Amino acid sequence: MDVKTKELVSLGSSVSAHCLPCFDYHLEQARKLGICEEEIQESVRAGYMVMNGAGQKIWEKIRDTLPGFSIQKNESCSNNQRIKKPGYASIVRF
Repeated sequence: MDVKTKELVSLGSSVSAHCLPCFDYHLEQARKLGICEEEIQESVRAGYMVMNGAGQKIWEKIRDTLPGFSIQKNESCSNNQRIKKPGYASIVRF
C-alpha cells in the first residue's frame, strides 16, 4: 500500500475511532503529502459512515438483547439481581 493510501485509511479510521489526536496528526500528514481536499473529505466521509453504521448496530443489539433498557441509571438493584457467594463481595449484574 502506498503512503498516500495509508494516510487516507488512517484518517478515515481516526474518525470512526473518535480519536482526535489521530485525526489531527493524519490530516496534517495528508496535507503534507499534497493529498487534495476532495480525497481527504472522501476519506473522512468513509470513516464517518463506518462510525455511524457501527453505532446504529450496537443500539439495535442493545434494544434486542436488553428489553426495557434505559440510558437513565437505576437507583437500586432488586435482591434477585445480586449474586452472593460466601467470602466474596456481592456481584451486581448489569
